[in-house]
Amino acid sequence: MPSASPAASAPTPAAPSAPAGRDRTRTGVVLGVEAGSTLVEAVVATVEGQVIGRGRTGLANPTALPIPDVVAHLSDAVGQALGTVAPASVAGVVVGAAGILRYSRGSSAEALAKTWVDAGLTCPVLVVADAVTAFAAGTPRPSGSVLIAGVGSIAARVEGEEVTARIDGNGWLVGDDGSGFWIGRQAVRAVFAALDGRGEPTLLASAVLGTVTGDDVVPQSTEEQIAALRDAVYDGPPIALAALAPLVSAAATAGDRVAQRIVDRAVSHLMATATALTTNDPDEPLVLAGSLLTAPGPIGAEVQRRLAEHHGGTPLFAAPGAVGAAWLAARVLDPEIDAGVHERLAAGAGTVATGAE
Repeated sequence: MPSASPAASAPTPAAPSAPAGRDRTRTGVVLGVEAGSTLVEAVVATVEGQVIGRGRTGLANPTALPIPDVVAHLSDAVGQALGTVAPASVAGVVVGAAGILRYSRGSSAEALAKTWVDAGLTCPVLVVADAVTAFAAGTPRPSGSVLIAGVGSIAARVEGEEVTARIDGNGWLVGDDGSGFWIGRQAVRAVFAALDGRGEPTLLASAVLGTVTGDDVVPQSTEEQIAALRDAVYDGPPIALAALAPLVSAAATAGDRVAQRIVDRAVSHLMATATALTTNDPDEPLVLAGSLLTAPGPIGAEVQRRLAEHHGGTPLFAAPGAVGAAWLAARVLDPEIDAGVHERLAAGAGTVATGAE
């Protein structure tokens, strides 16, 4: 789930001596890492904004995975991104982390900090909440608000490298209203109701059953379908229900009334989360992040429309979180960095340069 705790500096070796002033800032490279609830992304870039390496692996939320798995995923993504770049040439690192408290407290902190040492990094590593990097992925401005809706959901106010206020982000069990998990759970409930006679027929029945049974043939009888769906739900991790969210958007677009009601409720939940925090000041950046808000679909489109009316300005869209982390790393090195670096980082998110200039 999205995390929004204050920034934490992971224990790392002291940075080696470097030339005074801006020399090292302008000649080094930075590493940005997004250690999220669905995947890890890493970006290596020059401090002028040229992306020269990227890496991607599975999720790295230490509240959802054993620490050795988190370390393995982080190490893999960082190694991919570094490629032939010498780790010692990295001048700054920022990590946007879900489950951030595990990076600074308890037995997990030491193992996670060792990840950066084992990668050969010799500079300080700043670990911040993933809401901070999501916000930074949408704007070079240092403060404003972000609404994230992917697997989980949260609204956060960001000041510099810290979250100063948050709404929801309380996890799938008791919160994250309107999130991908919330939508997937509503879809399964609607299918159960349609199958056992409590609810109306819905396109979601065939879509959800076909998805959860995988390559298996969907059972013919209602009783077998109910059993198959129940088994699939309880055999997997609860958060896996988030994968069903796109089915709801597709069914709603096709005119399914049950799916449309789920979409309407999700939009209402996300608007309540956002407007409990954001202002109607169009000069304050409002960033939208997460697949439900940035990918095409009825939920993102309606939330964007309503927030534009509420906010008085058009919301901004976040690039990948690792881009935001790389921008923060560059900004920490040079607080007066030109905003054009942010634009180049975002533009380079989909294309990796062949080498640094």
